[in-house]
Amino acid sequence: MGEYAAVTTDWREPLLHGASLLDVRLARRDPGKWPGYEPAPSVRAYRLRGTPDSPGPVAVLWDFNVQGGSFGEDDATTFVAAARHAAKERVPLVTLVRSGGTRLQEGMAALVGIPRARMALLQLAQAGLPHLSVADAPTTGGVWIAIAAAADVRVAIEGATVGFAGPRVVEAMTGSLPEGSHTAETAYAAGLVDALITRADIVDWLAMALRMWTPSPVVRAVPPPSLPSDATGWDQVLRSRSRTVGGRAILERLLTDRFPLQARYGDRTVAAMLGRLDGRPVVGVALAAEVAGRPTPDGYRLAARAYRLASSLALPVVSLVDTPGADPGSRSENDGIATAMGEALDALLLCASPTLALVHGEGGSGGALAAATADRVLVTDESYFAAIGPEGATAALRRPKQECADRMGITPADLLALGFADALATPDDVSAHLSELVAQPADSRREVRLLRWSAALPGSL
Repeated sequence: MGEYAAVTTDWREPLLHGASLLDVRLARRDPGKWPGYEPAPSVRAYRLRGTPDSPGPVAVLWDFNVQGGSFGEDDATTFVAAARHAAKERVPLVTLVRSGGTRLQEGMAALVGIPRARMALLQLAQAGLPHLSVADAPTTGGVWIAIAAAADVRVAIEGATVGFAGPRVVEAMTGSLPEGSHTAETAYAAGLVDALITRADIVDWLAMALRMWTPSPVVRAVPPPSLPSDATGWDQVLRSRSRTVGGRAILERLLTDRFPLQARYGDRTVAAMLGRLDGRPVVGVALAAEVAGRPTPDGYRLAARAYRLASSLALPVVSLVDTPGADPGSRSENDGIATAMGEALDALLLCASPTLALVHGEGGSGGALAAATADRVLVTDESYFAAIGPEGATAALRRPKQECADRMGITPADLLALGFADALATPDDVSAHLSELVAQPADSRREVRLLRWSAALPGSL
């Protein structure tokens, strides 16, 4: 076990203050009959301290001092019991991992802990409850596969060894290990974890994350906006393109207690985060994240992940739309941007939760639709939405871009008249509109959405 950095202080101790150990009956057998081996569990489950009105989350902790935190038959039993208890009590599951992987001395009896754990997490997801996982030093092998990488939100401790195979195993099987590989930092850069946290900050981060599941919505009253008078399509395009505030900044202003979801390979064309909108837990997506940004395939994959996470955890979606279109370059084309865009669109259309889209800037073609096909579509007075941007229309129709913009029916007034948009709004109106959606019966709301986006637009210019 000398390949892993020693943990001299245990940041987890404050979390266990006031916690109670979950009582789980263990078999304590020795299925592999390994010479000199004595079964001992490395995993314990706790009910963390709650409040008189709300039970605390369930936490599962690994003890690296017991067989390197390896995951044996009894550890899988404890984990399954913990996940089931979280589902029964309707509370989050938190996994604090320090494990070298599967308990090899127990052979196949330990290896089947991977599907056992995955089944327990699937049942937790079906109950609409979150799983947060902290990958500490180390998190490798079967526990990375079964538990940490399967979490809804994944974070890693800075400097930790994180990966499918431990460093010694990699060197034994491949003959070498590139410097810096299999670390928390490389996992973050690849988008396999959502954040890098120091040991000094992780307890506060967990407290913030867990506040997500104690909603206390507050609805603010804001004055209604007004449309600019006599704006042409080209006027509206110029107005939209003169903005300086992008979707990521708007999300960060609207949401508190927020934590971002990481895209693959650090892609930042789309922002996605969990947070609280006036006290209500939501999933926020900004497509694109910055003014004039064009989402890539990995950006759309992040959006799809966010929509599916919202659906699984029964959290409303707030999507912000501002892009002249998807990235049209050859790299994105070869990486499957059409497929990624379509999958994001499907995930939003099929999301079980209330969905609200705010078009606050440019709405360019199908690339923008992947964040716009919601239960309710709001438009700001600085927005437009078009089948294709004016420059693209010029290339296709061989007409001046100003004429194309003026004739395509792209202004907020046009979008409202056509029935594509439901209301004129500002970002500060989002909370009130979302409260109205949340109050609607779920079945009828989803039926209306499916009918809406299965039919032609009801209005005309």
